[in-house]
Amino acid sequence: MDPTTDALSLLLSTLKEHPRGMSVSDLAAAVGINRNTVSRYLDILLVSGQVEMETYGKAKVFYLSQRVPIAAMLNFSSDPVLVLDRDLRIVQVNDAVCTFAGKERDDIIGNSVEASPLAAFDHPLIRGRITDALNGREATEELRFLRHDRELFFRVKFLPTVFNDGAPGVTIILEDITEGRRAEEALRESELLFRSLVENISDLILNVDETFRFTYVSPKSREILGYAPEEMLQMTPCDFMPPEKAERVRTQFSALFADPAPRVLFEWTMLHRDGSAVILEVSGTPVYDMLGDFTGYRVVCRDVTERARAAKRVAQWKSFLYSVVNNVPSMVFVREVEGNTFVFANRAAEAFLGMTQEEMAGRQAADLFPREMAAFFADGDREMPERPAALEEKVHLPTGESILMKKIPIFNSHGTLRYMLGIAEDVTDRAAAEDLLVAERDRAQGYLDAAGVMIAVIGADGTIDLVNRRGNEILGYAGNDLAGKNWFATVVPERLRDRLARNFALLVAGRTEPPAFEESPVVTRDGRERLIRWHNALLRDADGNVAAMVSSGEEIAE
Repeated sequence: MDPTTDALSLLLSTLKEHPRGMSVSDLAAAVGINRNTVSRYLDILLVSGQVEMETYGKAKVFYLSQRVPIAAMLNFSSDPVLVLDRDLRIVQVNDAVCTFAGKERDDIIGNSVEASPLAAFDHPLIRGRITDALNGREATEELRFLRHDRELFFRVKFLPTVFNDGAPGVTIILEDITEGRRAEEALRESELLFRSLVENISDLILNVDETFRFTYVSPKSREILGYAPEEMLQMTPCDFMPPEKAERVRTQFSALFADPAPRVLFEWTMLHRDGSAVILEVSGTPVYDMLGDFTGYRVVCRDVTERARAAKRVAQWKSFLYSVVNNVPSMVFVREVEGNTFVFANRAAEAFLGMTQEEMAGRQAADLFPREMAAFFADGDREMPERPAALEEKVHLPTGESILMKKIPIFNSHGTLRYMLGIAEDVTDRAAAEDLLVAERDRAQGYLDAAGVMIAVIGADGTIDLVNRRGNEILGYAGNDLAGKNWFATVVPERLRDRLARNFALLVAGRTEPPAFEESPVVTRDGRERLIRWHNALLRDADGNVAAMVSSGEEIAE
C-alpha cells in the first residue's frame, strides 16, 4: 500500500476525532510522524479540499473540510450537475443530466462539452464563466434555452472544484427556473394589466389600512380630486373632507374595521384641491393577507357629482311641478290603468269631491265621481292610445254646474299605457258667459240682417269676416258662403282688383283714411256687375292698429 495514502488517511482519521481542530505539532505527536512531514501532507489535503485551515496568531489550526463531497452532491441533487476537468472534458454527471440529455452516462462522460449531447450549452458566455471558475472565481448566470417547441430557463452556477490529485476543475449546476420565470412573466403581465386597468378606468382606487390611512392611491386622483397619488399616501379620507362630513365617515369606518363586511356601499363628499365638493359613490371590500388576517379595505370611488346635482335638480323640478299641479284651480286626477284605481288627486279635486287624497287612494271612478263624470274617467282606456289628442267632454251636473273634462294617456318607457291623467274644470261661469256672448252675437246678426243695406266686414288681410243677409242677396250667395274668402279676388271686378287692393293696404297700414263715400261695382256670383255706393269705417284694436274695415253700401239703380 502507498505510504503517502496511509499517512493521509491517518491524518484525516485523527482530525475526525478532534472536530475543534489541531495544530501541526499536535497532529505530529498524535500520529507519530515528524512535524515537517505532517506539514507537507496537510498541504496536499488543503489543495484537495479535504481539510481547512484557520490562523490564530502564529498558530495554524486544521479541521476536516466542511464542503459537501462532489459524489454526494451528484447523487442527491435533483438539478442537472456535471463536472469538468481543466481540459473541459466531462468527468462526471448525475442522473438528472442523463435524463435531460436523453443519453446514458457513458455517452456523455469523457467528451468535451461541444462534442457531447450537451453541445447546446457550448456558448462563449458559458466558456468564459468556466474559465473564471478554473481560476477560482465562482459565478452565476441565467440562461434561456430553446428546446423543440419549449422555452427553458436555467440559473447556472459555476463552482471552482479541486480533484483529489490537486488538479482544478469546474462543477456546473443547472437549476431549472422555467416555472419561476413563467410565473414572474405572468405576474408582470398581470401587474401591467392591473396598472393599465386602474390607470384607465374612470374610478378612483384606494387602499385603506387598519389605521384608516391610504396605502395605495390610483392616478385617477389627479383628475377627480386634483391631488397626485403620492400627496395622498399616509393621509386619511377625513383629511380631504369638510369637518361635518369627516366625523360621520370616521364613525362609519370605525364600525367597518371592528366588523369587516363585504361589499359595503356608501357616499363620501371630498374636497377637490380647488375647494369644490366632489361627491363619490364608494364601494368597499375588505382585504386579507395570506394568513387570513384583515388588513384594511380596498375602496372604489366613482365621481357622481354631476349625477347628484342632476338628481337634486330633478327633485327640485319635481317638487316645483308637484306644487304647481297641487295648486292649479283645475281638478287633476291620476288613475293607474292596471288596477283601475286612483293614485293622486290635487287640492282642487279634494275640495270638489270633499275627501282627502289618502281617502281617494285605491278607489275607482264610480266610488268618487257623480254618475255623469264617472263613466268618462273609468272607460275608454283601449281607445286612448289610438287617439291623436286628449279626449274631451262637457257634462252638466244636476247641481247646475258645467264641468269640462279631459283625459290624457301616460305611457312608460316601453310604450305601455301605465296611467290616465284626468283634468276637470268647473266652467259654469264660462258657459254662462259663452251663452250670453252667443245671444249677443245672434242679436247683432239679427240687427245686421234686418238692415236694408249691404254690410260687409273685411279683415286686415283682405278676407271676408261677415256679410249680412242683404249683402248675400245682392251678391247671389247664401249663408256663410263668403266667409273666409278674399274680398278682392271674389267680389271686386278684375279690372279694379289691383288698384283697390293697394288702396286697402294703405288703409290697413294707417297711411290714409277712407273717404266718407265712394262708388265702386261688385261682381255677383253669376258674373254680373252691380254698382254700390259705399260708406267705409275702420275698426282698430287696443293698440290702435287697423283690425278690419266695415263697409255698408246701397245699390245704385242704373
